[in-house]
Amino acid sequence: MTDEALPLEVSVTQAFIARMPSQRVIDLLAKLEPAMKFAELVETQPPRLIAFRALMRDHPDRDPTSVWLHAYDVEVVVAEIDPFNGKSPTSSPPSAPSIA
Repeated sequence: MTDEALPLEVSVTQAFIARMPSQRVIDLLAKLEPAMKFAELVETQPPRLIAFRALMRDHPDRDPTSVWLHAYDVEVVVAEIDPFNGKSPTSSPPSAPSIA
C-alpha cells in the first residue's frame, strides 16, 4: 500500500472505453456495490466505472474500496490518437503484391 494521493484526472483512449472490463473487475464491483448489477453501473455511472478501471490499471496495489470511492470525483480525459506515432487505430491498406 502507498499513501500517495490518487489523481483527480485520468487519461484513457477510446479503445480503453470500448473494452469490457475483466471478469475480476466485474466481480470486484459486485462486492463494492452489492445493490447494483454491473449493467446498472454501466448505465448509471459510466464515467466512474471508466475512472475506476483506469485507476486500478495505474495503481494496482491500492485498496479497491478506496479507489472505487475516489473514482466518484475523478474526471476522465479521452486522449486523442496521434496518427503519426505509428499506432494508428485504423488498419493499414494491404501492401501491393510485388512483381518479380
